[in-house]
Amino acid sequence: MFSLVEAAENIITQGKCFCLITIIKTRGSTPRDVGAQMLVTDTQDYFSIGGGNLEMRAIQKAREMLTAMSGPQELDYILGPDMEQCCGGTVKLDLKIIQSMDALAALQAAAKAPLYLFGAGHVGTALMVALTPLPFALHIYDSRSDKDALFFDDIETIIGGVPHDALFLVMTHDHAQDYDLVSAILAREHVHFCGMIGSKTKRARFMARLKKDGLTDAQIDRLTCPIGIEGIEGKEPEIIAASVTAQLLQQLGDLHEH
Repeated sequence: MFSLVEAAENIITQGKCFCLITIIKTRGSTPRDVGAQMLVTDTQDYFSIGGGNLEMRAIQKAREMLTAMSGPQELDYILGPDMEQCCGGTVKLDLKIIQSMDALAALQAAAKAPLYLFGAGHVGTALMVALTPLPFALHIYDSRSDKDALFFDDIETIIGGVPHDALFLVMTHDHAQDYDLVSAILAREHVHFCGMIGSKTKRARFMARLKKDGLTDAQIDRLTCPIGIEGIEGKEPEIIAASVTAQLLQQLGDLHEH
């Protein structure tokens, strides 16, 4: 089974263009989730956004756009009344004509949620492996120059330049550095998710210090520690990474809902 990128490359190599259809928002019950994509040419279509009338109308619209070479469009559908599909939810589609692999790569990068991981130790490395194929734009930092990560020593500058919808994971080798990072992250105007590795005791100590340093209860409550979903036991890096990855995917769903 070839991938979407391979299918796109084959189309572009033939001197053709295609319409990329992406589900960018859902609510309620839907046949596919946010991020599902398909490619449509003037004669063929590849992959699926869920089938049924939704997909049929999306393909029809894509071919109309290809004929007119029109600009990008967004379409909203209520699956029950609009499509006579029993799912009953709502779907928002983004349709764009793609004429080069560079354009496709740029769109796919933009569609990923920015995730800033601080600490490239054993757990951080396991998370890199787990998260790489998933819809996250991963930025990995470490203050140790011998790690496979971007070096950092200026926390305020890095945190200040992060987009407002970013997700954060803090797991450095130094608790003092963890505190400085968490303090800077929680002080931001927008914090969708800030997770820190550690025990309930570490969380309690950090919360007391954060309050003493002037952060509000609402800001402090943004901190998730310990991290990972409940019910998964084990302290091996790969097990922790699996649990945290599942938690991040839940957060990704919440992010798309808003």
